[in-house]
Amino acid sequence: MMAKFYPAQSLRPMPWILDAATFAMVAVAAFLSSIVGGVGGFGTGIILTALLAPILGFKALVPVLAVAGVVINAGRFWFYRKAVDLRAARQVFLGAVPALFAGVYVYSLLDARSIGLLLGSFVLAAVPLRHMLTRRGVRLQPAGLVAGAGVFGLVSGVASGTGVILISLLLGAGLGGTAVLATDALVTIAIDLIKVLLFGGFELLDASSVTLGLAIGAITIPGSRVAAWLVERLGARLHVFVMDALIIVGGMTMLWSAIRAG
Repeated sequence: MMAKFYPAQSLRPMPWILDAATFAMVAVAAFLSSIVGGVGGFGTGIILTALLAPILGFKALVPVLAVAGVVINAGRFWFYRKAVDLRAARQVFLGAVPALFAGVYVYSLLDARSIGLLLGSFVLAAVPLRHMLTRRGVRLQPAGLVAGAGVFGLVSGVASGTGVILISLLLGAGLGGTAVLATDALVTIAIDLIKVLLFGGFELLDASSVTLGLAIGAITIPGSRVAAWLVERLGARLHVFVMDALIIVGGMTMLWSAIRAG
């Protein structure tokens, strides 16, 4: 059976009835991205964005991954919940939530080609952005964290895989170790839940999309466990340039698909 691809020019989520081949492709993409992200220490969301865009279509991708993100981060938060920094989380919420409303509104107005160009550009920009933020190592005061969270919230409304921004903000605010992981997970769960409600309000998310998002999130759980096993048994850690190369190829593919859709 041929895999069924959803058109990149779709303007809103389709009432998905996934054939076996298409669902298998989605499952493999989710599983592999969770392993790569788990071994490398970052990047699951951005890799999911790059791999699933050609399968799900640009317009449906971000709402579906918002649902998946709740599941993906729930386990991580539970595991590290005692280390969460609630003060930093509140500061991020203060800046991110109002901007998130604006970002989702902008997303609702864009056509699929524009979203494809936007997502592809963000995926490509994530590589130099991560390196730049890592090198600068700026220490953020509370006001700086709130302001940076506003940028994070705005971008999160129109794109997936924005965790690189949030992690960099939390590190810049002085968090480290498991506190970063716990606080990032808590913030991401809340942001994704708000996104789900907003996307539903804009009729960009239906019951079938929610089901698919939950399935994608569930599929990443065993992948993350495999990644933990690899790190524990083999001391494995995917070299950064391999992940960067994968992200760049994915971003270029998304841009090419969006250009062709036009």
